[in-house]
Amino acid sequence: MPCQKAPMQTQTRTGINRAPLWLRALEVFAWGAFFTGALTLLVARYWLLPNVERYREDIVSAVSRSLGLKVTVGVIEAGWSGLRPQLRFTDVRVFDPDGQEALVLPEVENVVSWRSLTDWDLRLHSLSIQRPRLKLRRDAQGAIHVAGIRLTQEGGDGRLADWVLAQREIQIRDAGIEWLDEQRGALPLALEALDFRLYNDGDTHAVGLSARPPRELGTSLELRAELIGRSVTELAAWNGRLFAELGYTDLAGWRSWVDYPLDVKKGQGALRVWTSLEQGRVTRATADVALTGAAVRLGAELPVLEVSSVRGRLQGRQTAQGYEFGVRGLALEGKRGAAMQSTSFRVTWQRPEAGGAERGSLVAEQIELAPLAHLAEFLPIPADLRKLLADLAPKGELADARFDWTGELPAALTYSARARFSGLGMNAWGKVPGFAGLTGRIDASEAKGNLRLASSNLEIDLPAVFPDPRIALQALDGEVQWDRRTGEPLQIRIPGLSYSNEHFAGTAFGTYLYTGAGPGAINLSAQLIRADGRHTAKYLPRPEILGAATRAWLASAILGGQSNDVRLHLKGDLRDFPFVDASKGQFLVAARVKDGVLDYATGWPRIEEVSADLKFEGDRMEITGRSGKILGTEMSGVRVAIPSLLAAHTVLSVNGVAEGPTAEFLDYIRRSPVRRTIDGLSDSVRAEGRGRLQLRLDLPLEDLAKTRVAGEYRFSGNTIVVDSRLPPIERAAGRVNFTESSMTVNDVRGQLFGGPVAISGGSGPQSGVTIVAKGDATVAGIATLFDHPWRTRLVGGAPYTATVAVSAGRTQITFESPLRGVASTLPPPLSKAAVDTLPLRAEVFPGADRDRITLTVGSIVAADFHRAKQGEAMTLQRAGVLFGPGAGEAPRVPERRGVAIQGSLRSLDLDRWRPYLGASGGDGATSFDVRIGELDILGKRLNEVAVRGAAEAASWSANLNAKELAGELSYRSEGRGRLIARMKHFSIPGDAPGGNYPEPPATASAELPAVDLLAESFTFRGMRLGRVEVVAQHEGPVWRIEKFGVVNPEGSLQGRGTVRTGVAPRTALDLKVESSDIGKLLERLGYPDRVAGGKGTLEGRLEWSGEPTVVNYGSLAGQLSLHAEGGQFPHLDAGLGRLLSAVSLNFAEATARGYPFDTISGAFTLAQGVAHSDDLKVKSSAAEVSMKGDVDLGRETQNLLAKVVPSMRRGVTTIATIVNPAVAIGMAVGQAVLKDPIGQIFSVEYTVSGSWSEPKVEKIVPPPPAGGDSSSSFLPRN
Repeated sequence: MPCQKAPMQTQTRTGINRAPLWLRALEVFAWGAFFTGALTLLVARYWLLPNVERYREDIVSAVSRSLGLKVTVGVIEAGWSGLRPQLRFTDVRVFDPDGQEALVLPEVENVVSWRSLTDWDLRLHSLSIQRPRLKLRRDAQGAIHVAGIRLTQEGGDGRLADWVLAQREIQIRDAGIEWLDEQRGALPLALEALDFRLYNDGDTHAVGLSARPPRELGTSLELRAELIGRSVTELAAWNGRLFAELGYTDLAGWRSWVDYPLDVKKGQGALRVWTSLEQGRVTRATADVALTGAAVRLGAELPVLEVSSVRGRLQGRQTAQGYEFGVRGLALEGKRGAAMQSTSFRVTWQRPEAGGAERGSLVAEQIELAPLAHLAEFLPIPADLRKLLADLAPKGELADARFDWTGELPAALTYSARARFSGLGMNAWGKVPGFAGLTGRIDASEAKGNLRLASSNLEIDLPAVFPDPRIALQALDGEVQWDRRTGEPLQIRIPGLSYSNEHFAGTAFGTYLYTGAGPGAINLSAQLIRADGRHTAKYLPRPEILGAATRAWLASAILGGQSNDVRLHLKGDLRDFPFVDASKGQFLVAARVKDGVLDYATGWPRIEEVSADLKFEGDRMEITGRSGKILGTEMSGVRVAIPSLLAAHTVLSVNGVAEGPTAEFLDYIRRSPVRRTIDGLSDSVRAEGRGRLQLRLDLPLEDLAKTRVAGEYRFSGNTIVVDSRLPPIERAAGRVNFTESSMTVNDVRGQLFGGPVAISGGSGPQSGVTIVAKGDATVAGIATLFDHPWRTRLVGGAPYTATVAVSAGRTQITFESPLRGVASTLPPPLSKAAVDTLPLRAEVFPGADRDRITLTVGSIVAADFHRAKQGEAMTLQRAGVLFGPGAGEAPRVPERRGVAIQGSLRSLDLDRWRPYLGASGGDGATSFDVRIGELDILGKRLNEVAVRGAAEAASWSANLNAKELAGELSYRSEGRGRLIARMKHFSIPGDAPGGNYPEPPATASAELPAVDLLAESFTFRGMRLGRVEVVAQHEGPVWRIEKFGVVNPEGSLQGRGTVRTGVAPRTALDLKVESSDIGKLLERLGYPDRVAGGKGTLEGRLEWSGEPTVVNYGSLAGQLSLHAEGGQFPHLDAGLGRLLSAVSLNFAEATARGYPFDTISGAFTLAQGVAHSDDLKVKSSAAEVSMKGDVDLGRETQNLLAKVVPSMRRGVTTIATIVNPAVAIGMAVGQAVLKDPIGQIFSVEYTVSGSWSEPKVEKIVPPPPAGGDSSSSFLPRN
């Protein structure tokens, strides 16, 4: 080792020795400088700093020179901070240029930099100020004042600001600063707990500030900046970055002191802002926002954007050529627009350079288009782009999207676009269709493009094609490609496209070529595998494409149908569409349709269940039907065609044949315009059978009012019901022709009313409808039409003519027949022989709710009936009936509801008519004023009858005047009715001639009305009986006769009783006859000279089974009592004389002078029409007669035993006394028991038997009594 050191040392010394002289000189200078500096440091440390107070004036002068202001210092303390001297000043005062004290700093600590020696100016390593309270102010001219010291002056050098920037570090701790900005006119702003740090490194400056703003402005404030600048007098050359952060704050509140890069109107929340300066201008800004209730204007010409909430990052950058703007993670909820989820995009725009075009770019990772489009009007983007977005109103989501363009939108010179999209939509724009709900991806440029679709539940908007442009699709899948290179036409290719919705499903492929001239050329094929014809109208092209008239007809005509095979082929230059010349191209739509519904003409029954081939080829449309139905009728040979869709006057023709039930043809007429031409004549017609309809229509689609129709219906073997009230036309055959304005019935024949009928007629455009039926009818054949009891009295048949005329909505039916061949056995005046003629004419004027019927039967009767519909039936409202009408005389129809009956008849036998008469029907008032020469009723004849009165539904009243009776009658139907009669005179009419009349019906007692009858003069069989009165009424099942009386000067009959109603009615009467002159009463009753004078009473009770108007002698029962006195039998007739001749007494004196009686008395019991008495006694001065036995009132026979006890002086008178009481008894019980029997029964004991007219009187010879006593027996012994 020692051997090795020597060479190294030798080498080192040799190297040193060999060092250049300049290096050695530098080494000497360094050592000199070191020792000089060390000496200076020692001097400063041990001599200068401890004696710094000596140098106060020098230090203050140096500071003053640096600030350019007068500065005073109270105490200066010196020390060391490392190797740097440290000075602490107290009571530092700074004066403004006016010499006024501007700032007092209690304590300032400075660490002096050694650079002060080299810069020949005070340089501080650090400056620290504790707890100062400062006032900062910017005056109206923009000058900044710190504690009244103006930092910059007009024309000044800014030395103070530059001196501050020259210091290494300045710190202010826990300061309180008040900022007053007079230039902005803002209120003072106080910041507390302010910490400030400025670090300068040459031209690089770092600034940091934190403070606590007023509570109403926010919670915290922090500012940081990194700036590069030489002097404040050269701010336009400064560059750097700034950062500001506000805790929860009121953004709008800071607008008084802060200039935002955006026009912030309001908002609350947290905010961080980064900005960049280049050459003194803000060129870039970034803001993280979390705000609510914000309102901001992003450009001077833009409207204010208001959002409910916003969160995310906004970025903007000003470039030399334009600007950039973008957002990241931006989510907002606008007040007027849709909410936007997290969205990121960037927009770049460059203004055009000289001779160039503007450029733009849009890049988005994910973007919601709808809220962004809403925001477009608020964003600082080109106006043309903003308008385009507003017109398109895009919506949906884009992902991985990029759009670059050159040129002014929307007519960009070049562009490129690519994106994935879902739910994409936009409005139609120009010739570009709109859409909604598209999903797929696009890659396109101005030269070519590719679109792939995989969409569901979407819409296509084609306003240039369809009047209802929005087409909803359930699915759309496929690819669309296009090429458009410079100078070459646009070519669109569809390799394959499938689509479907609830109305159709199909596929399409083809190409389209657009050269810029004309509509372009196309080669497109499409097929529908499912199509619903009910929605045809929605998918018909616009009128200018298809033709307005044709489109309107197709829209209204095709109402249904299904097809699984619809094919479209469109090929050629679209200028030649629809390719009438097949050499120039082809337009073909062909479909096979089933279950179609074709409403070929308005108002005509449509064709249903159509199976047909639909074909559009060129300008021709044709539908060829394989089968179909009209109102259920099978059709064949249906052909619908439009020869030319482009013709000036498009005409649609419809041809077809239908075979089916005639009822369906009638329904066809009812549902077609033909019904209007025949005024609904066929509405009530019904038919059974079949027929064949041949139909042709020509419809000018521009003027459907000129439609032409030709139809013919042939039928045979049909049954036709013209009206439900008429019998059917059987075995009907013929044909009916019709047009759009007329109908003709040709040679229709059949069977009607039991005989043949021929029907013809028709209608014209202005003439109405007239149908005439001529035929023969039989009485049996009209049974359904005239099913009345009168028909049984008619036999035979007669010709007739029936005419139906319809005009102006009014129908008139006329029926005429001479009735020759019809025999009638009805009572006169309607009786006739078959060979006789009795003209019958009936006219019917039907209406929907009212009709009128007039009827004339020869010169016998004329009637006019007016009816109205109530419910489902026609009821009589008003009617006039005229008997015996004269020439030109018509019935009078009342103006109000009711029936008026007038006229006169020579004779009328109501007894014969009664079985044929029934209720007239209808209700309302009925008035009558009829005169009848001879009226036979109930077997009686009334002569010269005039009856006049009125009847209503519940009552009637009449004035009746005839030779036999006259008076007023009225009837009320309340309860069971009440009849009131007040007669001037009333006599029982005489019998009708012939006596062949029906028995009067036994009126059911249950139907008897209450009766109040009063006749001033009652005559019966020529006997004037006097005044009669009857009062009766119902009490439950009993018709009670409250009063029955006949009163005349000689006596009266008074009675009352009951009539029990029910199946077996029974009558009971209590009666009493009183007479003050029996002789005159008997004379009034038709028995003159039977009794002279006398007075008496007959009373009792009678009952019988049956009605009160007819006595049933077989059931007659009851009791009667008789008492008479003071009368006399004036003479005895021949019969009585023969009777008395059998008695061996002398009656001559009695016959000449009459026979007086003192009393006649007795009681009778009636049973089964037989009156029995045991104590009939006649007492007189001549004799006393006692009778007992039976009188049969029904058979008019008697069986009596009489015992005569003559007086000794007047035997003949006694005999007369026996006879006359028997007459009285017979009259008391209904008729005389004995007719002149006195002359036959006078004896001591005798029997009277036989009839009343031929009584048989036999004397009873008693056998010799045993023991010689013959006076002890009254009746014979057995």
